Amino acid sequence: MILPIVKRRALGFLNEQNIDRKQEELLKEKLRKISNTNIGRKLGVTASSPRKQVPLTSYGFYRSFFESPREGDFLYPLDDYVKAMTSGSGGKPKIFLLPKTGLWENITKTGLSFMFICTHDGEKMNFEVGDTIYRNVPGGSYSSGYLTEIFKKDRSGWVNNVPDINLPYKDKVEYFIENYWDIDIAYMTVTALLDDIATRIDEPLNLKGFVTQDRSASVLKDKIRDFIGTYPKATYGSTETSLSGIASIEFPGSFIMDWRILYCEFIPEDVELDVTLDIIEDLTETVPLMDVEAGKRYKFIATPFKNDLTRYITTDIFECVSNGDSILGTDLPVFSFYARSDKLISMHNFTRISEEEILNALKDAGVPFVDFTTRVELESSREYMVIYLEVSSPMSEDEVTSRLNQEFLKVDKDWRDLTNFMGYTPLKVHLLPKGSFTRYLSVRQGLPKVERIDMNEERLKELLSYETH
Repeated sequence: MILPIVKRRALGFLNEQNIDRKQEELLKEKLRKISNTNIGRKLGVTASSPRKQVPLTSYGFYRSFFESPREGDFLYPLDDYVKAMTSGSGGKPKIFLLPKTGLWENITKTGLSFMFICTHDGEKMNFEVGDTIYRNVPGGSYSSGYLTEIFKKDRSGWVNNVPDINLPYKDKVEYFIENYWDIDIAYMTVTALLDDIATRIDEPLNLKGFVTQDRSASVLKDKIRDFIGTYPKATYGSTETSLSGIASIEFPGSFIMDWRILYCEFIPEDVELDVTLDIIEDLTETVPLMDVEAGKRYKFIATPFKNDLTRYITTDIFECVSNGDSILGTDLPVFSFYARSDKLISMHNFTRISEEEILNALKDAGVPFVDFTTRVELESSREYMVIYLEVSSPMSEDEVTSRLNQEFLKVDKDWRDLTNFMGYTPLKVHLLPKGSFTRYLSVRQGLPKVERIDMNEERLKELLSYETH
């Protein structure tokens, strides 16, 4: 009986008016509260500071507070905080202190909306109380682990969470294969679904929803739908911002930012920011959430209302796909994840190639791939984009290289210019043995995902070591 009431509460934010004004009011309250903390004082924030006078911040500004916390540093008492860490995909993991109060706020807002929308089949939402949600995410000291533990402590019977969050990746895959008929909603990477699970189940599934943060979701959306019966639902979240984006239905693989839990600002992609600085006092004009333009790309600046990060420069670049989702009936902008600002392939300053572009090239070239990682390697005086690739059907390295190069020549002017100007094919393909990425993922202690751009040297050596096994 209460389900319709809860549903209205969960989805009402999609249709609210004057969102910019409401965001500004929530931000003022956040700045007022943080002005009474040591973080706020160091940042120069007062109770009446206008947003434009608050500097942009990077991780370096918060590092000392997170590594040596003292009472009075933060918005909440120290005993409200849990220590979380990033997955370390770019190198050494970063430590964050996150308030349990803020995590709970995130679940009661975005988490509730997420549960309804992830079961949308294009016509209606199919969520029912007691649905079973499968999550192949890390436990331990990762933020996903804390969020899942909070869900598990909820004894209301609203949802049934499986499996045990602390199981290894491989065991979670086995759990799905052994229990898939009892699962309503699944949350994992596309690689896990299509290459570790679909290859071992002989029939199509009938899931209410498949949720992922994997950037290949939009590229492989039809293949996913053919296997599970519905298009993938993309979310956005991070250690810094928790779960903050919910799926678009009209645009599979894209998402809508939840303006209730964080203040969203955007900077055009071509504006340079020196993220090696702890704070940026020379303030750059930002674009508010409701003023972004479809077809343009932006760097994302986040101010969560319920944690201590303020005007935090993320490394994420979004592309605005649309200024609304007609199926959900909202004018909130729809985004796709384009790239991390520090994870773009660049060769001789001619090209800037994103993960999504490589995924599309593989698809359009008809290369049946399991997964890949890519980086720039120097040979003599020439730079090459080297793709370490596992294919699901036999192909030669020469054939894959030729097909991919033709796709890049077809769609990427900068690739053509580099090829013509320097007189060489700037691509090399290194095929990996079958099962390489499954073995790589099975021993991961962090997020079970592949760093597809610029994997660090130690992890690349680990991946290549499977060639000799």
